[in-house]
Amino acid sequence: MEISKRSQEGGDRSVNVQAETINVNTGLSISHVKEIALEVFEGNFYKLAGVAKETADQRAKEITDQFLEELAAKNPDGLKASEDPDFQHSLFQAQKEYARCGDKELGDILVDILVDRSKEEDRSLLQVVLNESLLIAPKLNTAQLDILACCFNFAYTRRLTIRNTQMFADYLNNAVLIFSDAVGEKDSNYRHLEYVGCASIRTGTRDIVSILMQIYKAIFCKGFEREKLNEIAENDPNIWKVVIPSQHNVNLIQAGGMDDETVKTICTQHGISEENTNKLIQINNQQMMNNKEATDYLKSICPKFGKFIEDADKTAFNSLELTSVGIAIAHAHSRKKAGFDADLSIWI
Repeated sequence: MEISKRSQEGGDRSVNVQAETINVNTGLSISHVKEIALEVFEGNFYKLAGVAKETADQRAKEITDQFLEELAAKNPDGLKASEDPDFQHSLFQAQKEYARCGDKELGDILVDILVDRSKEEDRSLLQVVLNESLLIAPKLNTAQLDILACCFNFAYTRRLTIRNTQMFADYLNNAVLIFSDAVGEKDSNYRHLEYVGCASIRTGTRDIVSILMQIYKAIFCKGFEREKLNEIAENDPNIWKVVIPSQHNVNLIQAGGMDDETVKTICTQHGISEENTNKLIQINNQQMMNNKEATDYLKSICPKFGKFIEDADKTAFNSLELTSVGIAIAHAHSRKKAGFDADLSIWI
């Protein structure tokens, strides 16, 4: 609110302020939160001397400024979290770890986790996981962070917005393979991820190509001739509304859904009988690439894919199962390095 006064009176224990115009804001300001944050750091960080102290103080200010900038942009209501003891502890943890190493990549991840943490007022599972992630993330190097993010984006996400082969290639190149160089590095990286509680190495392995073929089925359909649907069209003429040109041959067609369940949904929307829906799915599935054809196709659209599956096969990558903390850290790293924008609460 805005007040304009030239004279005033005050009672006991009141504070009088006089000016031409006074802006009164009863909430916390960014400068106030910054003051609190740096006070917490100063009061709790190790008593260093000389250049080390100056460096640590500068890094603490740097990550605090970055956090407050992102908080103001993504969750301005989170400023009040600065008065919560548990959040102050989380903020100090981020300041402390960044002050020690000054690693920009780590700083970005810590800030991302802190912003998410500011949204959690109750002691929820997500709050607990985010607090723990602030402790664990500094124990990981760049290769280990990339392994987590590569596994997360490949095995734990499904891109519902993919509509064609180009969008699929963009997903693989920009969300999975951007992290894949680390997959074939030292096997000790996987043991370390298990040791710090980010992942477990399970028995059995996953087949990368088979998983992609199952989730993004339409991408691997070679298409079929229109004549194959003539019999169905006699009873259900709307069948032509649920097919699209083949992704690989403009002279052929294929079912319009990314997988069988999506095809069923589309057919139901167009009033196509269950019997004819199943016939369409059967015809479509008969034209799927085999594993070798799919592998060759993936290599043709993603230059790094061949090395990725080789590295995954010779390491523990295909047996890696992420914990909640591993997912939270992978999510933050993916958001910073690959522009991933889904909410963490989908997984935790």
